[in-house]
Amino acid sequence: MPKSLLEQLPEIVARGRQQAEKILESLEGRHRISLQTREWVLPSKDTRDSDWIAAANRQAHLGEEGATDWTNRLIYGDNLLAMAALLAGDEHTPSLRGKVDLIYIDPPFDSKADYRTKVSLPGGPSRPSMASGALGLLPIVELEQRPTAMEQFAYSDTWSGGTASYLEMITPRLILMRELLSDSGSMYAHLDWHVGHYVKVVMDEIFGKDFFANEIVWQRTGAHNDSNRFGNIHDILFFYGKTNSRSFFQTHTPYDEEYIQERFRNAEEETGRRYWLNTATAAGPGPARFFNGELRSPPPGTHWRYSQETIDELINKGKIVFSKTGMPYVKQYLDESPGRPVQSVWTDIKMTKSGAERLNYATQKPEALLERIIRSSCPEGGLI
Repeated sequence: MPKSLLEQLPEIVARGRQQAEKILESLEGRHRISLQTREWVLPSKDTRDSDWIAAANRQAHLGEEGATDWTNRLIYGDNLLAMAALLAGDEHTPSLRGKVDLIYIDPPFDSKADYRTKVSLPGGPSRPSMASGALGLLPIVELEQRPTAMEQFAYSDTWSGGTASYLEMITPRLILMRELLSDSGSMYAHLDWHVGHYVKVVMDEIFGKDFFANEIVWQRTGAHNDSNRFGNIHDILFFYGKTNSRSFFQTHTPYDEEYIQERFRNAEEETGRRYWLNTATAAGPGPARFFNGELRSPPPGTHWRYSQETIDELINKGKIVFSKTGMPYVKQYLDESPGRPVQSVWTDIKMTKSGAERLNYATQKPEALLERIIRSSCPEGGLI
């Protein structure tokens, strides 16, 4: 009886580690892989100054190893070989091992779909539809563009060995990605229901489940009328750090009017500024603090969330209000609030359906999605 996929997983991860280790061992060898430049993309005049500043920031981030000038790169090829080249480095680019601040991947989803380009050309005797041409009516024949081996691998999301072969493909790549990450780096893997749960188990093994930060649910579209099931309208992103020291920057979404009316119910008579009263305590024990010269202990099992210096400053600014029982609360003003912190369910970013951004590629992701990830997990001047 053949092994189940769950039984095969340990063997798949072990083989993936062996493959990745061979690549890592070869980095110091004479025949290591390097990147070949096929095309230079020069910055336009109006962006040249900002590009120069960005390049200087990258060099400062890399230290002395980054002294050689190098530019942003779009790499065409198998990413397993590309990552081997980036890990090895060459005379033009320092090794990026342990240097990358953020990795986002949008791999195949094991969806059994084929995204290779199809084109329609005049010619061929077998199609009933007709088109008008210079020589009269010609039959239309649909031809499938013959892909290169690399394109077939990249754009045909079908796997001869099923999900097991998909996991065989992605496991060594995830291991090399972890090698590229800095200690404060972050990793996002964008998947869906087809294979995401299996990849999550593999990533727990490679990155460590203690370094798993979030499963993000992204609602990519509106309602679907899926037959015999609930409409499938979301993707998932697995967010990991290489260590617990990963960079993270809180992002926000604007408050809606209903939330403002519900939360910011109070208004100052003199200024009209709207505010709500936030508790000054948090869970966990802590020391007493002085409020207007009186030493106050927090309720049992809690601590004052502010230092004595901050408490004094808030009192001087009139931002602390005492309840009838003497409990202090802190005024949180609407005009000083950046908005709601982004949570793990993202419903405000939709698929790009039209406009200059839309390229009519079936699995294209919106720029706003990438912008949120970058703003949340990449420091200024970082490497992505």
